[in-house]
Amino acid sequence: MQKERPLYRNWKLYLSLVGLLALGYVLLPDQAYEYHSQLSQEQAASFDQYLENRLRESASLKARPGNEEKLIRYAEKTPIAFMYVHGYGASRAEGEMVMDEVASRLQANTFYLRLPGHGTNMDDHASVVMSDYLDYATDALMMMDKLGDKVIVVGTSMGGLISTYLAAHYPDKVDGLILASPFYEFRDKTGNVLGFPGGLALAEMVNGGEIRDSSRDPKNPRSVDGYEKYWYTTQYMSALVPLYNLKAYVARNATFEAVQCPTLMLYYYKSEEEQDPTADVDAMLEAFARFGGHPLNRSVAIEDGAHVLMSEYVKTDKERILTEILQFVEDFQNYSESSDK
Repeated sequence: MQKERPLYRNWKLYLSLVGLLALGYVLLPDQAYEYHSQLSQEQAASFDQYLENRLRESASLKARPGNEEKLIRYAEKTPIAFMYVHGYGASRAEGEMVMDEVASRLQANTFYLRLPGHGTNMDDHASVVMSDYLDYATDALMMMDKLGDKVIVVGTSMGGLISTYLAAHYPDKVDGLILASPFYEFRDKTGNVLGFPGGLALAEMVNGGEIRDSSRDPKNPRSVDGYEKYWYTTQYMSALVPLYNLKAYVARNATFEAVQCPTLMLYYYKSEEEQDPTADVDAMLEAFARFGGHPLNRSVAIEDGAHVLMSEYVKTDKERILTEILQFVEDFQNYSESSDK
């Protein structure tokens, strides 16, 4: 699991950042985005063709083994299909342990994305812009009705942010939503300096260079060997800018209020001292409260947790997490069947 390193290293620079943030978000320009599909007519006609193209691209970029896209397919089309969206700097291994089991128990087709810039190299990671993330995820969503009659989108951290966007903007394509530690705000608010003119240069200065160390802490009792194969352990600071831009564009009241589908949100919280160190829990709960009020909506605190909840490379209460997801899906199926009658 990653070491949690704030962007500041001494109190003088920290105060400078706080002062800059105190100027207010009125200085920030609105983010703009318009969906541009990257799907060819041939790819759009067949999920097999789409997947072949995605895997070919991953191979050409030398994606590391276990980081490329993955499809678990039990039938041409299953009653429910899952689409998993991983988080920033991560891969499908962030949720694979739990979602593979969910897919197996339900015999549900399940597709794992490899977001642009991920699972390859630092330069590729730093070349991505916000629209790349949204275009890629939206293209994948457009293909999901070929895998399932109903589609549940599952997202962790930044993947939860992207999944929230998809549910809000494509309610006819997203039938259910499962969020694990959705990233709506930094726990350490100094991360918002990236949205200000000159913010990246200041963040790099405070960091001590343009490369950020995000390796796991071997002393952390929750960390498991092998993590380094599926997460970036070093990243350019500039790669954080599209993450910030994505947050600024998506994490708004209008987005949250547009989420009308059944939603399960899992988050790490035990106490004020023991809670998600990366994504702000208060922001998660405030966002969830604005979702459309579907009767199946549930938010669940995982006390034995971490920011990464569903990975074999981070020790958490997987039994509780799996139980909550399976119960949610069962309730979802029952509700859908009664609504369709």
